[in-house]
Amino acid sequence: MNNSIVDQLQKPAKFIIGFVIIAFIAYLLFSGDSDAEPVAKAEPAPTAQVKPEPDKDKISDLSLYFDCKPKIQEQLNNPKSFDPSVTSLKYNFVDNEHIIGFDFYAENGFGGEVIQKAVCSFDADGNILKYGIV
Repeated sequence: MNNSIVDQLQKPAKFIIGFVIIAFIAYLLFSGDSDAEPVAKAEPAPTAQVKPEPDKDKISDLSLYFDCKPKIQEQLNNPKSFDPSVTSLKYNFVDNEHIIGFDFYAENGFGGEVIQKAVCSFDADGNILKYGIV
């Protein structure tokens, strides 16, 4: 009789352990990887870019600098020698024009590195009007 009680107690325990193992394996199989990329990634439709109304307060001197820099580099004997590490950016708004000036290192005609000065002027919309090395 003792053996039958032990057998009866072990049957539910084996069933529960088996159920837990199967449930755990199913969880691992169907849970998926939350960091995985989706199979098909939809690309957003292109949108038309609308240029905002010009406003002298919304045009930053740094954005003007990045518009001016390539124009100045074009004027150098060696455009790759442009080194803005000494840049001292100066900004002014006069007569409805944005004016920026900055210093930079560049090679001169003899290959020596010298400090040079550049000036660019922009209209109220931020379009470049004049530029040059002074």
